[in-house]
Amino acid sequence: MNKLITVIIPTYKRAHALPKAINSVKQQSYLNWEVVIVDDNSPNSAARDQTAAAIAQFEDKRIRYICHDANKGACQARNTGLDAASGEYVAFLDDDDIWQPNKLELQVAALESENADICYSDMYLEYQGRKKYFTCLEQSNLYTSLLSQGFGICTSALLVSTLAIRDVGGFDNTLPSMQDYDLLLRLSKKYNAIRIAEPLITYQLADDGISCNPVNKANGHRAIINKYQEEYQRLGLFRGLSRQYESLADFELRSGNRTLAIRHYFKALKVTPTSMRVYIKFVFGSFFGKKPLEYYLFKRQQRSSVSMGS
Repeated sequence: MNKLITVIIPTYKRAHALPKAINSVKQQSYLNWEVVIVDDNSPNSAARDQTAAAIAQFEDKRIRYICHDANKGACQARNTGLDAASGEYVAFLDDDDIWQPNKLELQVAALESENADICYSDMYLEYQGRKKYFTCLEQSNLYTSLLSQGFGICTSALLVSTLAIRDVGGFDNTLPSMQDYDLLLRLSKKYNAIRIAEPLITYQLADDGISCNPVNKANGHRAIINKYQEEYQRLGLFRGLSRQYESLADFELRSGNRTLAIRHYFKALKVTPTSMRVYIKFVFGSFFGKKPLEYYLFKRQQRSSVSMGS
């Protein structure tokens, strides 16, 4: 229980939220940790000054502060932190997420008792001041489960062996998005994982379904398909491959590329012809473009907010 943990916090234009994230590390019951904060704000920007001021209030030698010489994105910021890590385990904490005080203690105990290299937990989703319990995938066959699910596990929920994450090469900075999903696929294919079935983090849910960058998201799903299509087919995970084509089509449609979207919806239907959801998107997208999909996402976000208990 005395192994050093390196906590990597990439930060960009969230100086106001950063102290809460840092304090959630300082309040951990597990005491043997270091924090590496990677500032991805542009030099000479107000955000850089504000971030430096937020960090300056913490007089703790366990907190290290690294500044990028240009904005390089969260993926590269995490890799920069990984390069600087001294711990035997690595944890990632987004600058607007919060850990429960026993998060690291429980995860280290789980990893050591189960002889595993990856630990993750359930979490709370928080949106507009409301919280909702989110159950993550079971750890058995995590690799195939992740492929089938089509998306990953929140990076802030992870504790990973430093040797394991370095062995698989860290985050793939060539991907335009989906880097955390890709990392988990590469890790879970080679290393054992353990899940803690209780919420150890509070994940700040953004309006991602509405306000994300659809071009980057489309390119990310396209890259995942190109990288893992043979795996989907080899393992017979046709529903998972169909979900990737469906997501790619969704983001192409939202980017204004109706023709490409229809083509990818059609590919999804070729893989799983019985998917009524994809069929409806195919028909409505063909005739009406992105407006029905945007409306559906907006209403889904509203329902999620209403359903979350405080």
